Amino acid sequence: MRQANTLLLVTSLFFLVACGGKTASEAPPAPAPKADITEAPAPQAPAVVATPLALQAVGSELTFSARKNDEADVGGTFTRLSGTLLLPGDDLSQARGSLSVGWVGGVDTKDPARDLNLVTAFFGALDDSAPKGSVSLNSLEVKKPKLAVGESTTGNAFVDVGAGRSMTGLALPVRIERIAAAQYRFTVTEPGAVSIDKLGMNDRKAALITLCQHQSVGDAVTVGGTFVFGQ
Repeated sequence: MRQANTLLLVTSLFFLVACGGKTASEAPPAPAPKADITEAPAPQAPAVVATPLALQAVGSELTFSARKNDEADVGGTFTRLSGTLLLPGDDLSQARGSLSVGWVGGVDTKDPARDLNLVTAFFGALDDSAPKGSVSLNSLEVKKPKLAVGESTTGNAFVDVGAGRSMTGLALPVRIERIAAAQYRFTVTEPGAVSIDKLGMNDRKAALITLCQHQSVGDAVTVGGTFVFGQ
């Protein structure tokens, strides 16, 4: 009987080993510690750096026209201009820019006496310490946002304009040409009208009327021009 029990025990142990079983004395392996994995942040696209394009004196002009005495239109050009244009990725839909207008020696109506009256009475500038005029390009809506050299597109430029006191919004239809790899020409195809009243300059208009002995000066001043930006 003892031999039978011994034979049975040996047979059971052989079966466990052959079939991959575990004896009571075999402890299961300890689980491997989990690695402390911290997810790396997703890579971000590098910011597009836009090199400022400076306003070029050659080929650029800001024009204006106003009516006096209800019958005569007086036109002229602002000649002291500076400014920059930013085009991230050469994308016109992302364009931002600004112009600055200097008054003293910067108004040309082909009549020096009239120029002086406009500068001193209307723009209130006796020297370069006076607030300058400004035009800020807020956005562009164009048919084609990216141009190859020699191509052009049309659209609207949304700007704020001011004469040193306050700013007022204006939408100007424009034609834009890429005339070189880093040079663009903006042409206002239809001048826009700026209200003297909205610029807060009715007192300056009254001073100009008194100084020049005009019967009247109209409220609307139309502005336009061509602007070349490049390196």
